[in-house]
Amino acid sequence: MTSPAALAARPDVCSACSGPLDLLGHCAKCGAAFGEAYRCPLCRALSDVESSDTLYYRCRSCGGPRIPPSESPISEAEVALLRSARSEQLRVGAFRAGSGFALASGGISLLVTLIVFMVTSPAPFAKVAALLVSVVPFALSFFALRSSRGHARKFDTALQQAWLLAASRLVAANGGQLSAKALAQLLRVDETRAELLLAEVSVQDFMARPSEPSARVRVTEPADAVDPIAAVETTRAAPAVSKS
Repeated sequence: MTSPAALAARPDVCSACSGPLDLLGHCAKCGAAFGEAYRCPLCRALSDVESSDTLYYRCRSCGGPRIPPSESPISEAEVALLRSARSEQLRVGAFRAGSGFALASGGISLLVTLIVFMVTSPAPFAKVAALLVSVVPFALSFFALRSSRGHARKFDTALQQAWLLAASRLVAANGGQLSAKALAQLLRVDETRAELLLAEVSVQDFMARPSEPSARVRVTEPADAVDPIAAVETTRAAPAVSKS
């Protein structure tokens, strides 16, 4: 549930349009956000979220990945995963931009080299050297593109884990009983995705549940072994007890 401190910090009405605010501090009239639940964990700005094709939801201020705010406060683990996803997102963009720049540079370099070959007649070793130099940007573009794909996989993993933790948090906040429709409303996703998240939460809870201890057999040291033949000889050698 929303903490009392967060509710105390939330104004009663919207300062932009004087409209009413909901429990989390969002103005339904103009869309402004004032409650601490809307504070972005990445840029620390009070900002609403907006839908995104690659991030599901992103911050309107910094464009980083966000989990839609709810009465249940976001956990530190979710914040760490969102920060990791944001870092991988920036790396993907940087490597893709570098790959495109290297590809364009390689194309221009190769075109200039071919024009020079048509105008002049350099020595064979000079042609080979020029072609090798022209191929270098293409190689750099390939490695940059491959690196961007690796960071894209890390980004997707961190983002999916953040949403899984968010779903688990909301399920726990509702006593472990939360329908796919209710989860879809809280996370602002469709019911199909909410059902998948609930299934993943159930599997995660099952894997984390301690298993029943197996039956154990206690092995003790055996008693002193008795030689049966020696026992019979001892019995025979013992004097008979006379009856009175």
